[in-house]
Amino acid sequence: MSEVILDTITGKSTATTITIGSTPVVSASANSMTIRGEGSNQTSIQQGLTKMWVQHNDGQTVADSFNVGSTTDNGTGDYTHAFSNNMGAANAYTVAGMAQDVNSKHCQLNMMSSNAEYAAASFRYQTGFVASTSGAQTNHDCNGTSVQICGDLA
Repeated sequence: MSEVILDTITGKSTATTITIGSTPVVSASANSMTIRGEGSNQTSIQQGLTKMWVQHNDGQTVADSFNVGSTTDNGTGDYTHAFSNNMGAANAYTVAGMAQDVNSKHCQLNMMSSNAEYAAASFRYQTGFVASTSGAQTNHDCNGTSVQICGDLA
């Protein structure tokens, strides 16, 4: 059973701020909630959260994910993830990721070059090896791939 111990609770007609001591920690307004960060800086909780992440453990099988409705294997080292909840707009989010291969340790994740691959409902990327001399990529199903997305949901 949970227990809440307080000295004083004071009601307000428009309670939008949680204060601990004399420090405002969380404040809210329409469709926005901020939390106190470093110093007096505020961080938007909605925009500061990862909106999607996925982890492949063998290049094809999704080991774990969040906000991934489906995954399409488009061929060797070529994947599309459809979101369970769409992003707010195409091309209006950021993607970060990494890929590794236990045998070669040179696998990398590359985003597709076309903006069309960043749709509001899905995104596509490739994993593979890049030749040190030509810079050309050879697609490869890496042993481990992790991707996350930040941005606004629809």
